[in-house]
Amino acid sequence: MSENSFVYVTYIRTTPEKLWQALTDPEFNRQFFLSSHQESDWKVGSSWKLIFPDGRVADSGEILEIDPPKRLVIKW
Repeated sequence: MSENSFVYVTYIRTTPEKLWQALTDPEFNRQFFLSSHQESDWKVGSSWKLIFPDGRVADSGEILEIDPPKRLVIKW
C-alpha cells in the first residue's frame, strides 16, 4: 500500500519576508489564528505545534524542509 501525499498551495499577495514573519512569529499568529500560536525552533527535524490559548495542542508535526523566507515544508 502506498503512502498518500497531499500538497497544498496558496498564493498570497505579499513579500516573502512578510509571509515568513506571518508563518513563524507567534505574536503575529495570535492575531489571525483565533489567539493560537505556533511553536518550533524552525530547524529541519524539529517539532512544530499549533497551540490553543489554553495550552492544548491543536495540531503538531515535524519540520521537513526550511529555507527562509522561500520554503517551509511541515509534515503533520
